[in-house]
Amino acid sequence: MKRLFLPLWCLLLGSTLFFACKKDGDNQNLKEKDTKAYDFMSTKKGSWWLYQADDGSVFYRYATGQDSMVAGLTFSYYYRIDTTSVMKEQTPEYFGKNKDLYTTLIDLDGKQKDYITFIVLKDNWHVGQKWDNAETKKISGWNVDMYIESEVKSVSDVLEYNGKTYDSVIHVYSSLKAKSVAMPAYIRCGTLEVWFRKGTGIIREKGDIDILSGLVKKNYADYLLDYYIEP
Repeated sequence: MKRLFLPLWCLLLGSTLFFACKKDGDNQNLKEKDTKAYDFMSTKKGSWWLYQADDGSVFYRYATGQDSMVAGLTFSYYYRIDTTSVMKEQTPEYFGKNKDLYTTLIDLDGKQKDYITFIVLKDNWHVGQKWDNAETKKISGWNVDMYIESEVKSVSDVLEYNGKTYDSVIHVYSSLKAKSVAMPAYIRCGTLEVWFRKGTGIIREKGDIDILSGLVKKNYADYLLDYYIEP
């Protein structure tokens, strides 16, 4: 992969500077011309998914049937509504496909402005399949180099929630690392786990994130209660 071919000066200046070299990721090769129709879960308006979160909140994810261009790429536009909140505000979500890569946008600081383009899965998935995501973002005034290593852990999980059983579930585990420009090495800053079922969508999500000692801190988990797919 690209990150194995380091500049010569990195190799010559020793291990400290080696780790300081910025890493590359598969998400950096995405191009708008390679956009394909998102075919992992329904994009039809009227389709919805209901989730229970560990913090007691319950939220809906809705498909809109519309596309949206963000960060130079086209995504299928969804939104979620927390039914337990007072304002019932709509939070945008984006899912897409680029060549054989399934993508989404991660909103780390909740401002819905500066997203990380994240490959969540590849076609022809199999246990042990791996890929990387890398991106530099300004978070709370800091330039932060993000690096995410993902791996398919299972393609045959069976999950049961709210009386419904889901088989052939794909489990993807991602390890997050980050560093500021001044730091000599990446440090671990959490994990993301997602369980998918093609045709149904996201069955379960879990995240434990702490970037650079509290710059961004999130801990969440949710699972699917019910869903409806518009025919």
